[in-house]
Amino acid sequence: MIDVSADILIAASPAHIAGVMFDPNRYPEWMKAVASVEVLDAALAPGARVRHHGSFMGKEFTWTTTVETVHFPHVLVQQIADGPFVGVTRIGIQRSGEGSRVQIHNTGELKGLGFLPESMVAGPMKSALSADLERLKAIVEA
Repeated sequence: MIDVSADILIAASPAHIAGVMFDPNRYPEWMKAVASVEVLDAALAPGARVRHHGSFMGKEFTWTTTVETVHFPHVLVQQIADGPFVGVTRIGIQRSGEGSRVQIHNTGELKGLGFLPESMVAGPMKSALSADLERLKAIVEA
């Protein structure tokens, strides 16, 4: 079981951050592993699906996310299926002082990277999440 999270403080409102973060068409801007997306269901609502194309640890993958829960602009929970990592991603955005605390929390198991032990994937996955949040911060604060 993989359980990784990363968080960051961004000098912006939750609505401004979620406007970027919850828009699948903007994923390639701030998520390094995502090269492109296909929005299968346009609404940001439970059941909406997005197919992602990208790579992780040098291997190309396609995976699909399905919105489980959304409470704009504070929470987005997605199920991840048919990719290298199958599980749940939870994004939380909460007002904090002059900005907002943003957290991404992934839990699940490896499927497409079965040749690697989970202990070798958790560290790079956490580093990737942290780097993604730094890119998001730069976009939102620009």
